Amino acid sequence: MNRVTRRGHEAPASTEGLLGMAIVVVDGVDTVLVHRSVLNRVAEIAFRLGCHDATPLVRRPTLLSGPQVPRFRRDLDQVTAFADATLRTGWQLWELAAAPADEPVAVMDTPYGRVWVDPAYGFKLQGTDGGPRRPTAVRQLPGTARRVALSRLIAPLRGVATRARVLEIYDYDA
Repeated sequence: MNRVTRRGHEAPASTEGLLGMAIVVVDGVDTVLVHRSVLNRVAEIAFRLGCHDATPLVRRPTLLSGPQVPRFRRDLDQVTAFADATLRTGWQLWELAAAPADEPVAVMDTPYGRVWVDPAYGFKLQGTDGGPRRPTAVRQLPGTARRVALSRLIAPLRGVATRARVLEIYDYDA
């Protein structure tokens, strides 16, 4: 069963416990969830490259329409190319993906504690019973954490932006 967000759009039911997410709404229908740290990294790189149509990603809610959408796609392509050329990375574990810049970011609350992503060390579980540890005990997170190219984390946003006439981005926490 899908849950309806504050703006009336549906988010996937598998979002329970997720933290720091943004929901991307395309033409009022299609949605994808992206961690805000990925959007912030895109905006940071866009600012440094002078790609001004991608910098609003750091402020949410964001609405892009009309001629802004093709310019946004062009800027997103430039940010992706820069991220690939400079080997920028993020972290992925199962369906969770984040790209923290300097500080760890929270990505999920579980019965075992809060899952964080550290920019240097990856995923860690800050449990209620002590210090940080690897999130292997969390059933919702099967698999192994791995460092991935930032462009791979940007790909879902690029995919929906390719077909968008209107792109809306809102903060979303399950």
